[in-house]
Amino acid sequence: MKKTKTCYLTELDVARLEKHAARPGADARLQDMLDDVLERAVIVDSREIPANVVTMNSQATLVDETSGEQMTWTVVYPPNADFAHGRLNVFSPAGIALLGAKRGERIRFTPPSGTEKVLKLEKILFQPEAADDFTL
Repeated sequence: MKKTKTCYLTELDVARLEKHAARPGADARLQDMLDDVLERAVIVDSREIPANVVTMNSQATLVDETSGEQMTWTVVYPPNADFAHGRLNVFSPAGIALLGAKRGERIRFTPPSGTEKVLKLEKILFQPEAADDFTL
């Protein structure tokens, strides 16, 4: 059995994610992905989420420790996703792995290429809750 790390999510993020996953015409895999995350999640009020945790609309810098490549991504809802501009769909393999992760942790995911990636979460450049923005 694969051991998974606990992640931290806000109540507002969970409600919005559930809405996206349940919308008419949504791919059933979205709900499955969300269910997997919720099974290991600690859900807290937006005002109680630690500033070192990636929430929705957080911007983070990650490093591929194998190649040294550094990337900056913002985790967004599907309609706002634009990978070329660093706006990562939360329901992508990387997005769902990054959501709820803490600074310093390594996230693991398998992109469409099929080769597992391991990235270290170096910095959280922006987190809405840490900026007292509880509506993003």
